[in-house]
Amino acid sequence: MKTLRVLHSLNELRPSGAEVMLRSAAAQWKEHGAEADVLAVAPDIGPFATDLRAVGYDVAHEKNAPWWLVPFRFRRRVKAGRYDVVHLHDETLNFWLALAAYSAGAKVVSTVHNVFPLRGKARAKRIVQRAILRAMGTVHVAVSEDVANNERLRFGNTARVVDNWYDPAFTPPTPEERARARAALGLGEHDVVAVSVGNCSSVKRHDTVLAAMADPAGAPGLVYLHLGQEDEACEERRLAEELGVADRVRFLGARHPLEALHAADVFVMPSVHEGLGIAAVEALATGLPAVFADAPGLRSLAAASPAAVLTDVAPEHLARALAEAAVRPAAVQGQQATAAMRSRFGMARGVAEHVEIYRRLLAS
Repeated sequence: MKTLRVLHSLNELRPSGAEVMLRSAAAQWKEHGAEADVLAVAPDIGPFATDLRAVGYDVAHEKNAPWWLVPFRFRRRVKAGRYDVVHLHDETLNFWLALAAYSAGAKVVSTVHNVFPLRGKARAKRIVQRAILRAMGTVHVAVSEDVANNERLRFGNTARVVDNWYDPAFTPPTPEERARARAALGLGEHDVVAVSVGNCSSVKRHDTVLAAMADPAGAPGLVYLHLGQEDEACEERRLAEELGVADRVRFLGARHPLEALHAADVFVMPSVHEGLGIAAVEALATGLPAVFADAPGLRSLAAASPAAVLTDVAPEHLARALAEAAVRPAAVQGQQATAAMRSRFGMARGVAEHVEIYRRLLAS
């Protein structure tokens, strides 16, 4: 069977969903007869390039300015690399990079990683571009049912669902691993701990967790582990100070989340919308109960796990949901949740589905 040459094109490489999945799947591509390279089309290559190189990817960088020259440079790169398939993971210049890939003789797969709430001219533009690419043979992939539904209803686009996958390193902790994780993070034996994983942005709504901590309905003394890159103004730190909860919030920065997940009692993701929150899947795979905002991209994930609950993010409601989830007996429920995660979001399944799409495209 011919070895497939695949180029994954992303924006700046950061520890977010697509990049984390690529890192965990590095060895899997070869098992399925594919060679995968990574390209960052962005002003800077990004901090996660080192992680991807460390697991064996050939990682390159293409500046995305001036934008009208990028497709020509992209075409030369695709042609020189003799790529069979270009897999686009970013919406920036998506349409133009797809045309450049076709002109270089490659097939195109475009993954939609989020529920894009576009309106007006932006929506009309996306409808036309999606239709042209479909007519040229592009396969659009959605990372969840919610994303596929948004593509169909908002853009008239048909997308095949291939659920995100997670690294099999995310497993429930042994009592010894949990004790070590809590000690390493300076947590007391009886501390009730919530954790979120995600870079600061208005879409992630971490401010609602801080407001919930200050609400009387919350668990007394709740400790919040915040993993992810903060914004330059550190607005969430300032809000924690204003609400009087700063002494119970640990801003841990961008780091591997496994230790914090092993130390925590409940995972929280209050986002406005998600594609399919890979951080949430990882948390459920470790056996944690989870509290999600009742939002697109999280509803379908909550339906897949008995350990997840949906809530609105009003402070008293989120506070109550966190308090109840953190003390919920999790032994049986955690086992059911981790089994559900392995079955639906396993890495081998996701990689195999993508390679099947690549081979069908080449055979068509």
